[in-house]
Amino acid sequence: MFARVSFRNLQKVSGLKLRSQSSYSKITKIANLKDFESLIKNPSLSVIDFYATWCGPCKAMAPHLSKLVEEYPKVDFYKVDVDESSDIAKNCEVTAMPTFVFAKGGKLLGKLVGANPSGLEKGIKDLSG
Repeated sequence: MFARVSFRNLQKVSGLKLRSQSSYSKITKIANLKDFESLIKNPSLSVIDFYATWCGPCKAMAPHLSKLVEEYPKVDFYKVDVDESSDIAKNCEVTAMPTFVFAKGGKLLGKLVGANPSGLEKGIKDLSG
């Protein structure tokens, strides 16, 4: 029979370094339009990731977003599941996933459509200064 092995024991035996929780999973999920409008009023740059759970390119962007969350601690990162919060997606004119919307002080500054890690980082650098 198979022995039950915990991840901690597996880590000890194999020497693998396992991450406890990715930065992407720590990104605040926005579920309603009222919260969205309130959160983007912050004076700092907000980056909103519009995604769908079934979207392959959205999943491919998750590790890049995790890296950006760590590299840009003064930027606020949020995520919106377009299937659960279509009102927010409609408000931001999101028609494809992934789409990244940049906002600051309650104003939508621009958006990036598609899985483009370097374009996303360029947008953050250009708008966070």
